[in-house]
Amino acid sequence: MKILSLVLLIVSLVSAKTYRNATTQVVIDDTNRLVWVDNESNLLERFTHEEATEYCANLNHASYNDWRLPSIEEFKTIVDKKNKINFINRAFRYNHKDGYWADKALWRTLWFYADYMHFVSGTPYFDSRHKKKFVRCVRSY
Repeated sequence: MKILSLVLLIVSLVSAKTYRNATTQVVIDDTNRLVWVDNESNLLERFTHEEATEYCANLNHASYNDWRLPSIEEFKTIVDKKNKINFINRAFRYNHKDGYWADKALWRTLWFYADYMHFVSGTPYFDSRHKKKFVRCVRSY
């Protein structure tokens, strides 16, 4: 009986790596200790890179105010190549296939370009910081 209980506990811990909290409209990634905003704003609002950085810094969502733009490495943790619809973890409800700004502006382009994640392919790219892209804010816990 103890072995069965232990197996059930392990299975529940393994399956709870990334999940959505519908009440607070966030996706929680226990493996990487990240919380992602997942609401309609992820589909509706587009910003320049500078505006996106300010948007996340000023965001108060789910009783937290320490949101920020994610890094490309953090975006890679939610890419799911098995999800052929849009290459993002299935825990996310609101997602557009187009690009989402990442935090890093590129010094080699004199900060004219910045990284973004493109969920059509699940691949990072870079583009002019003046173009408007979608935003998905993240925080660490």
